[in-house]
Amino acid sequence: MLTTLFTGFSLGCLSLVLIIVFRDFRTFRVAQVFMALLISASAYILSGVVAPQYRWLTGDIMTMLPALFWLLCQLAFARRPHFKSIWSLLCIYSFVAPALTRSFGSTDEASGGLHLWFWQIPRMIEYMLLVNGIWVVLANWKGDLITGRRKLRAALLFTLGTTGLIVTIGLNTGNGDSVLLPIVVTLCSLAIATILLQGREEIFGLGSVKKEPDQLRVDILEKSTETLLLDNSATRLVELMKGGFYRTEKLTLKTLSNQMDLPEYKMRELINKTFKYRNFNDYINQLRIEEASSRLVTELGTPIQNISLDVGYRTLSSFNRAFKEITKQTPTNYRLSQKTKSI
Repeated sequence: MLTTLFTGFSLGCLSLVLIIVFRDFRTFRVAQVFMALLISASAYILSGVVAPQYRWLTGDIMTMLPALFWLLCQLAFARRPHFKSIWSLLCIYSFVAPALTRSFGSTDEASGGLHLWFWQIPRMIEYMLLVNGIWVVLANWKGDLITGRRKLRAALLFTLGTTGLIVTIGLNTGNGDSVLLPIVVTLCSLAIATILLQGREEIFGLGSVKKEPDQLRVDILEKSTETLLLDNSATRLVELMKGGFYRTEKLTLKTLSNQMDLPEYKMRELINKTFKYRNFNDYINQLRIEEASSRLVTELGTPIQNISLDVGYRTLSSFNRAFKEITKQTPTNYRLSQKTKSI
């Protein structure tokens, strides 16, 4: 009776959140993945009360939970999501392998090679996906310029990560039928949904069109005092960067804040709201690569490594990586292509 009550309450809450997210944000990829995550959580909650002949279906759906968590972390927090990687293949393998072997009548109580490749290895991959998702949340935290998303990192790390660990451990240790787990899943899902909806403009990517510094328009008569201060700081920042401060080696947000005599949170707000960058490294890399691109064409005799050091990169590999991310070409190919155009 208690299990049925908890299940009904949990499904009702998750269904309500699913309807709201679908109604307002279904066109955004982050929202789509989050909805899939809610469905996976619902399948987990239903697994203890559904008829035996349908448990294969709930089992297949709830096994997708770690992969969906990893995908959500990529879309919401990675500087540039990398889907063409080994991690994407591991995601697919983590839930496809158990589903395939389950369709042939095999279960996780089996043994031998089939059990190893289709049950034990996918379980280990689930833990790897959870850990890698948490790493994505942590790795890009420092350079994140969006206040709401920084708060979401902490909330997601604590709630959704904890939920994923509890559910995964519960399933893999045979304690997945605990009456407390549906409540844990539901409360954590509701907490994440609340934060996602509150910060929807930042998390779902609304209003993220980038504004170039030269396009900055200041209308003194229509702006508040706070905005005027922001514009004055923006002007100072533009002048500082025109002077080449972005070439500073190991440049961090803290270093820039000290140079501008602004608190770090104000510096984040300045770069994000004025120039529409969502990550500090993206902002600095854009300035560095713009200068490097020009010099690669105008200084054909200067080695690429010299240019990379001049604009602020410590190693050629980091310069090549940043250059290719922005221009979609290697520095060498870019120089050759521009040289060919000029002939």
